[in-house]
Amino acid sequence: TISESSNLDRSEIERMIADAERHHAEDVRLRERIDARNELDAAAYQVERRLNELGDAAPVHERARAETLVADARQAVKEEAPLDRLRSLTAELQQVFHGLSAVSATPPGGGREQRPGGQGDGGDDVIDAEFTSSD
Repeated sequence: TISESSNLDRSEIERMIADAERHHAEDVRLRERIDARNELDAAAYQVERRLNELGDAAPVHERARAETLVADARQAVKEEAPLDRLRSLTAELQQVFHGLSAVSATPPGGGREQRPGGQGDGGDDVIDAEFTSSD
């Protein structure tokens, strides 16, 4: 049989509960900072990954802004910046990421120019023919 027993005095248990309640607000603030820092770090990683995917296809001004924001984000995490700074950098990085998401890594059409009439650059050997069935 298992019986419930505790080596803690009733007053000690009540003291622990009071300590936990006293530190609750501090724990909530700490949790918000940690979550904000993690969100900022994830946003910076997404932007870096997207820049690497795009390579030279990323517009110069977008790349410069993104790289600056990523560097600012890394510095903010390192310096344990205030919560409002972490959140504002996260929002800016998310905007940059959405802008970079709209950029295609390759030009439309797979890099091939389309001529009027739907013909490509002549690289395909397509022959237009009619098919008739002989019964």
